[in-house]
Amino acid sequence: MAVPLYSRPNSFRDLIARDGPVSFVASLSCFYRLILLLSASEEVAYMENTDQENSPRIETHHRPQVFEIDMVLQLDPECRIYKVPSPFREANEKAYTPQLISIGPLHCDNQKLDKMEWKMRTFNQFSSRISPETFGKFQSYIGEHGRQIRRCYGLEFFFNAEFEAFKFEKIILYDAVFIIELLLMHYEEGEIYNLVWRSEWFSTKLRLDLMLLENQLPFFVLEDLYNLAFPVSDHSPSFLDLACSYFYKDPTMYQKGIKHFTDLTRCSLVISRPSIKNKISDDNMYTATMLHEAGVKFEVSNDRLLNVTFEKGVLKIPIFVASYATETICRNVMACEQCDFREEAYFCSYIQLLNSFVVSEKDVDLLIKKNIIVNNFGSHRAVAEMINNLTVELVLPTGLYSEIGRDLNLYYERSWNPTIRTLKHVYFKNIWRGTATIVASIVVLLTLIQTVMAILDRAIPMK
Repeated sequence: MAVPLYSRPNSFRDLIARDGPVSFVASLSCFYRLILLLSASEEVAYMENTDQENSPRIETHHRPQVFEIDMVLQLDPECRIYKVPSPFREANEKAYTPQLISIGPLHCDNQKLDKMEWKMRTFNQFSSRISPETFGKFQSYIGEHGRQIRRCYGLEFFFNAEFEAFKFEKIILYDAVFIIELLLMHYEEGEIYNLVWRSEWFSTKLRLDLMLLENQLPFFVLEDLYNLAFPVSDHSPSFLDLACSYFYKDPTMYQKGIKHFTDLTRCSLVISRPSIKNKISDDNMYTATMLHEAGVKFEVSNDRLLNVTFEKGVLKIPIFVASYATETICRNVMACEQCDFREEAYFCSYIQLLNSFVVSEKDVDLLIKKNIIVNNFGSHRAVAEMINNLTVELVLPTGLYSEIGRDLNLYYERSWNPTIRTLKHVYFKNIWRGTATIVASIVVLLTLIQTVMAILDRAIPMK
């Protein structure tokens, strides 16, 4: 019979008898530090919400001193799986919420996502691949690493006595088997996989659910369980190979240290990027239309997404595909960076640069004409609004495109560029006005030539 991770003792004597005096003292210390942590959080919450009249004020001279939290209270350094911060979630809650199936403990209570029949079906399929002894190893591994796995999800699950150990371990076991079998089916069967999972639309939505930040299992758990069932050899794919095949990524780009599938997606996007030479504060202040009118030439690049360059008046930008899945992918990768990669938020920097180019649908029109944006999303205005909304509450410490922003600002503000802008905007706004301007210029030029010839005729009479 499974025992809860933290069963409640009837007395301190029972607690000491169960865990020993050392564990008892450690537990008291742990909970004392938790109380200090919560007290500090109350003060911060009050200072950030001064409009709440009934909030108790904590005087500054009672503030706890800075302290180290025991590792038992910290998220696992190898893998951190967060709930998306409220400011991001409020912008588009649907982008962070699974639509078909829940993975892990964060959405396990959502009845709409309770697809146990799917998990049982894949569980039975996977059981035919392994022996009962291997299945026993799975259970032992999850039991032995349960404490570490809980730490990946933070205090909510580590100290939740109601979230019993057997329930947590069951979720991890069934979800891990579901993912491993799903990836194996996709790797082995290809097109048949889509028939098993109903349709291409269905498998695409499922793939999208599996990369959401709140819908993750630690990568090391999946990899270790896979290696228990299928020891790595020269003739069998690694779990990383399976994951990259499923998400259509190149496995040669990755090194060790993948945290989860959201991190896998992020790594594929930021693996190639500009180098940061000087971290300066200048950002691009002008839209794509304004830069184009100033003489900047926009060209599409076949390079990786983040490799934007600006040289000799030519701005090269890789293709950005705007689709219904784009916002979900972008938001989850950005939330992952804001939570776990604040000093390496390279994808966030790219979205901020794109946002500086796009303010209205005119900017989207221009970038689509230059084949930089591929619009599979809807109206051009909808694309502009999607890009602008992505940057709400964004923190950008990387300075990845600071030099490009500075160079674009300088190019726009050069003395001759305002003249070029005026000519383009007033006299060459469209083909008809441009044609009329050229014709008028030719007429003026011919008239001037005729006048000069007439003057020369009078001044120098022909013999």
